[in-house]
Amino acid sequence: MVKSKIRHRYILLFAAIAALVISVAAYSYLQSDVRSKEAEFSALQAELVEVQAQNNEIATLIDSNDERQMFEHLARERGFVYPDEKIYYNVTPGN
Repeated sequence: MVKSKIRHRYILLFAAIAALVISVAAYSYLQSDVRSKEAEFSALQAELVEVQAQNNEIATLIDSNDERQMFEHLARERGFVYPDEKIYYNVTPGN
């Protein structure tokens, strides 16, 4: 009877330690997953701000009813230039 109680204690202790180890492993995995999702969320928020700024710019062009300016903006987005226009690109390192 005494051996049986000791054996049950060891089994219970082993089960408790195993449950603790599994819980810690699951917690650390979930924390790393949360960190990666937060980084992804931050990147998406930055992208959202950029897209909203572009939308505001286009909405301003549309609301101004200046078709020439709107068409010029759309043409420049697609890489078009005026015939005599010279385009300069900044090629310094870090830009």
